[in-house]
Amino acid sequence: MSFEHEIENRKNEYYQALRSCQAQRPKENVSVWMQFFLSCLSNIQSQLLIKLNKTGVETQLSPKEKSIFTIIQNRPNIKSSEISEKLAIPLPTVKRILSGLINKGLIEKQGRGRSVSYTIK
Repeated sequence: MSFEHEIENRKNEYYQALRSCQAQRPKENVSVWMQFFLSCLSNIQSQLLIKLNKTGVETQLSPKEKSIFTIIQNRPNIKSSEISEKLAIPLPTVKRILSGLINKGLIEKQGRGRSVSYTIK
């Protein structure tokens, strides 16, 4: 999480807040900017708390679960067959572990049939 990333995601809002303040120069009212700034901080804090809670769950994963979770973090929308191949874990085992990670709310399944892939929730 970074403040720069938050600003980038809310670029239009950022520029509107700046223009609103600058339009009143030299006696600008920065309350709009401060509200935007505090809103960004609040959003970052919420995201960090979610990440912290997930990290707590991740510490309870088995080594195979951790390796599968990590590969999904690094390669969103990866298929179970790719995970099996990259980690040299039998496909039935990968599918069983993926099901468990879904049940724990750590990952989610995208698509159906042969096009099923997995991403971090």
